[in-house]
Amino acid sequence: MATASLKLIKKFLTDNFKPLLSDNELGVLGGLTKESDIMKSYGSLPKYNITGEDLKNVFENQIRAVDLFHPSAGIDPSLITRKVDRIPTFDQGYSGLAKRPTDDFSVDAEVTSFRQSPTLVNDASVLKDKTIVPFVVDRSIKDARITGVGGQRFDKPVDTYGGIQFMDDRGKGEGFASALSAMTKKQNTLETIDMMGSKPVGMPVLMSERSSDFAMDQADIFMEMLKNSKMTRSQKKEMTDNIRDITYVNTDKETGIKTVRQPFTKAPPISKIEEFGAYLKKISGSDRASLMKKMDSKLMRDLGAPNMGHARLALTNPGLMAEDWLSMGGRFVDLDPKRGVLPSTHPSYDSQIMRAKDAETYTFGTGIPHTIMLRKLMEKRRAEGDYGKFKPQSPDYKTIEMKPQNVEVVDQQLIDEASKYLEIKRKLGDREAYEYAQKLIPAT
Repeated sequence: MATASLKLIKKFLTDNFKPLLSDNELGVLGGLTKESDIMKSYGSLPKYNITGEDLKNVFENQIRAVDLFHPSAGIDPSLITRKVDRIPTFDQGYSGLAKRPTDDFSVDAEVTSFRQSPTLVNDASVLKDKTIVPFVVDRSIKDARITGVGGQRFDKPVDTYGGIQFMDDRGKGEGFASALSAMTKKQNTLETIDMMGSKPVGMPVLMSERSSDFAMDQADIFMEMLKNSKMTRSQKKEMTDNIRDITYVNTDKETGIKTVRQPFTKAPPISKIEEFGAYLKKISGSDRASLMKKMDSKLMRDLGAPNMGHARLALTNPGLMAEDWLSMGGRFVDLDPKRGVLPSTHPSYDSQIMRAKDAETYTFGTGIPHTIMLRKLMEKRRAEGDYGKFKPQSPDYKTIEMKPQNVEVVDQQLIDEASKYLEIKRKLGDREAYEYAQKLIPAT
């Protein structure tokens, strides 16, 4: 590979938090460069390959919240006999089946463009006089063209559009994208903040390892892997039957009335692979996510379904591979309440909220615990029950996701604590920073 192309690769992908410290390091993004410009200058798109061993080498010993507060933390692993008592590895969240989803994993891809790097800030003073509006965002990578997984080449390479990196395309003014109903509710919140005389700043809250199941590019990767599956005719028929039979039973909390839903009864047969792929694109994002999770089951894998752990790893930005769920600060940008909700440029979502005119995209260069960035909200959660802990919890995630009115007015305490956390992390490391964050919320 030409030296110039190698330098381009080293500029891609880990603008987020942790560089991939290997020959596959893809580093901080450079200036805005389009695919056509790359082709004109170099004759081909820069390529990269990442293996499961690469990921293990980088992230195996990274400190996370669970490493400090799991019941077995500090215990010799050889003395732990039960699987449930062991601290999960950084990759276990990517599949419910495999002990190590990174085993036998590899992804091949091309770089399709380079976006302008976010502005790195080393303290939280940039948030003064603002109100944090949290947006739940997945871990998917932007501006990669996935050409194969597990050494098998794709018939149709898959372009990726990003989660947290979506706002990096400053030229068009994107902020955040989601479904119209979600963006409309967020827009109402932005207008309220504006009326109160504050400035809304949108800040991603990192979702879990399987959050990209909603996205179309995740479904596209799955479909390309499915094409490479060596399924028999009878296996394809049985998989189709199982998909069509998927049943969800919901119980109304107030009335107790149960409703039964079978969303995939009209799914085309797996044997008609192109029709099935088109079907995945037409169904709702929530149904698509449900189906992807069903594919990550022993029944479907035994019938020849692709390795969903590998599919998820392929779409994940390596810089976010081991980042804590609910972490914040990897990106943030001032939003413009007056621009309203506009059609989205992201293929997985129909609507988007826009950044303020000429607004910078900022990053702290790392994630900051939600208990610091949403301090008052988490204090309220702790007053309500066994919530708001340093270790991320599903009920706290739901509070952020489902209640768009939950925002955080930035005060001096938030600025001081976030800045101190960043300083400790830079000078002393992850463990010391986590211990500091934990001490801010004793008795949890």
